[in-house]
Amino acid sequence: MMIQKGTISGKSVKKAGECLINQDMYCEEHKDKLSEAFDILSMYRFGFVTPLENALKRITPYVTSEESSPLFSKRLKRHVSIVKKLRRFPQMNLKNMQDIGGCRVIVSSNKKVYKIVRALKKLPEFKLGGEYRVKDYIENPKSDGYRSYHIIGKFLDDIGSERRVEVQVRTKIQHYWATALEIVDLFTRQSLKSNQGEQNWQVFFQETSTFSI
Repeated sequence: MMIQKGTISGKSVKKAGECLINQDMYCEEHKDKLSEAFDILSMYRFGFVTPLENALKRITPYVTSEESSPLFSKRLKRHVSIVKKLRRFPQMNLKNMQDIGGCRVIVSSNKKVYKIVRALKKLPEFKLGGEYRVKDYIENPKSDGYRSYHIIGKFLDDIGSERRVEVQVRTKIQHYWATALEIVDLFTRQSLKSNQGEQNWQVFFQETSTFSI
């Protein structure tokens, strides 16, 4: 089934996510449903391109006012990463996943991270339902040692609808650490980011994470 642009609905997005969670959908009997689910995922994912651009434009002046030479990047979460996350958190539905679109800001110190976060919290885009959606993984790192500050905002897409975009603010050392973990995952075929991997590597990254405080 070919999904036409503009026909995707919130209900179909949720159903596609449920299909992708189900490992049994890979059997021959359900290949058409699985193919349709991936088509919907691709279209839904592509809808975050403009919100990502709008988010980066919006935050740039507030970041550069605090940091003289920050690094910026933006990305759409890969298909495989979206499916893996849905399977790790079956209570989450695809429509509510908050990090399909993500901006990253890399600065020189934790002090600058928190200054930038305070500046972003003054913007209406980051106050969702009267509160902030944040995760301070610098003060409270993940079990693997990951450190960064995440804040969720809402930004407009091409048709004027709001999409949630995750902004990650971290230091250069924290970024180097995260990049190293991804490289080790790639070359050793582990999944340390999902707490699945050899214990010696897990301990190594937990220990080295303390140097990025």
